[in-house]
Amino acid sequence: MCKNPLEDIRMCIATALNASLDGVRKGFEIPREEFGDIAIILTKAMIEKNSVFLNNLKSCELVAQADLRGIYLNIFLDRERFARKTLEYVTSYDDYGVCREEKEKNIVVEYVSANPIHPLHIGAARNAALGSFIIKILKAFGNNTQARFYINDAGRQVATVALGFKLLKNHEKPANVKPDHWVGLIYAITNTVAEIQKIKKSLEKADEENMKKLREELDELMADAAKLWRIAPDAFNEISEGLKNIDFEEEISKIMRSYEEKEPSTVALVRRIINMCLNGFMETLKRFGVEIDVWDWESDLIWSGEVEKILSELRRKATTYKGTLAVDFRSIDTEEVRERLGIEKELEIPPLVIQRSNGTTLYTIRDIAYTLKKFREFNADKVINVIASEQKLPQAQLRLALYMLGYTKEAENLMHYSYEIVNVEGMKMSSRRGRIVTLDEIIDEAKKRVLMELEKRGGGTEEVAEKIGVAAIKFYLLSVSPSRPVKFSWDAVLNFERNSAPYLLYTYARTEGIFRKAKELGLELNWAKLLQAIDKRFVENNRRWRLVKLVALFPDTVYKSYRELDPSPLAIYTLRLADEFNAWYDEEPIVLEKDEKLRSSKILLVHAVNKVLKKSLQLLGIEPLEKM
Repeated sequence: MCKNPLEDIRMCIATALNASLDGVRKGFEIPREEFGDIAIILTKAMIEKNSVFLNNLKSCELVAQADLRGIYLNIFLDRERFARKTLEYVTSYDDYGVCREEKEKNIVVEYVSANPIHPLHIGAARNAALGSFIIKILKAFGNNTQARFYINDAGRQVATVALGFKLLKNHEKPANVKPDHWVGLIYAITNTVAEIQKIKKSLEKADEENMKKLREELDELMADAAKLWRIAPDAFNEISEGLKNIDFEEEISKIMRSYEEKEPSTVALVRRIINMCLNGFMETLKRFGVEIDVWDWESDLIWSGEVEKILSELRRKATTYKGTLAVDFRSIDTEEVRERLGIEKELEIPPLVIQRSNGTTLYTIRDIAYTLKKFREFNADKVINVIASEQKLPQAQLRLALYMLGYTKEAENLMHYSYEIVNVEGMKMSSRRGRIVTLDEIIDEAKKRVLMELEKRGGGTEEVAEKIGVAAIKFYLLSVSPSRPVKFSWDAVLNFERNSAPYLLYTYARTEGIFRKAKELGLELNWAKLLQAIDKRFVENNRRWRLVKLVALFPDTVYKSYRELDPSPLAIYTLRLADEFNAWYDEEPIVLEKDEKLRSSKILLVHAVNKVLKKSLQLLGIEPLEKM
């Protein structure tokens, strides 16, 4: 059942104004305190009837006073009645804050889907945190969801790491190295050595103008190579020696082609490497609290014939573009189609090349087949691809290609959930050269720092430290709108005093501590009884009144995050609630309040804050902790 105290007010106001509920919702605002508790921006037609509706508003029991200022209808609420209703909703309904959809949908969320050639890095962590949040909030509103991970095992990068392993006499990873880290190291060594050899050959033919630039690039590569050699000297030397005697580009093409053609020895090699990396991924994602329902292999799509079927359909619509077959979208790329498919008006979309000159397929073509698979296998109403903003063009081409091929429903219900990058201060990342900040390293460092902080505060276990550390990383990545880049800073991530997950967890633990103290004093925590005994004077205090209004705002905030699939409004709201609660906690006694009725009302307010904090943290993928 959906209970929202602010919606109750909006319904009454809509009746008084003789206006639509949607119109009142659109004009609804929270003004500065001196102007009122809520405000409605009125249309011209509404203003002309002001003498009528101001009188009608008297029938709204939750309204104490209404004042018309220009286009704003400022309203002061009846504090006692509104507080009672809000606290009644919180105490009586387990799902307070969430209004389930009348008609559930089947929604596939594809996320993480990192290339299986190196460990998950800090950028993949943002993807994982966002995807996990989307899954949780979609489920909370009554939708059926399926989380999928697309294993990109048929591209050039995989061929590069496969070549590296092929050149090694011993493929086994060292005992003290995590499998995905070993794969990432071999990939970085192979790629870095190949680039060095390529630049050295270019230097032999370079003119003076290009010589300086090439030498600078070579110096940078040599520095990266030296770091890689220090980590794994034997593997580095073996791969370096092996690459001297082959044509690198020809070998990469051979591996790609033979893998697509399902040549047994190549399949065995690639699958073993990829499974090694995936095992590492699974371990990291488990630590990060992220679950995947279905793991899809890109190569399986190719071998099933589904990609060839799409290719056949595209060839019938293709033209020649720069010496290759390509699909030109100009015949369907209209403003109306872009609006239906959610594609930016300004985005320039070139023809889509459907096949390389060596016969292998491009990943966007394979994505067409994969999209149809996702819709078909889950009977999906919608598919959400959580992919970085740099993939905006391929994702737009994907939707246009689906539309052109007649898959209109799929094209219109495929969403590119775009997000910006994570910047780590003082570091330029490159997985090709082994320069990445891994999620494993981030979690380990967070755990270490939290443990040090907990020891200052009386001690804590490693298990609790890791939970707080993971929560801190997630919250920091979710508190910034996906459309904005994140600048990773440890001072902000692990601030126990404000604006962080540790701060929120500490606030939640404080509410639980209040309940423990109340029980120690023999107080009965029966929320229904406490509600009946609420003190009328309770909300005369402005701080308590602000807390009641913030608790009442929770359903609107959750719905905004659900509608926009943006965790940042919920994250920012939760911080506001914690700030207000902690300020109140410091100002006056709660459990030790001498007035029995007032004490009961205060404890009931703590319960409301506790419940909202818990739900907020859970939706953000953070485990609430009763003790810190």
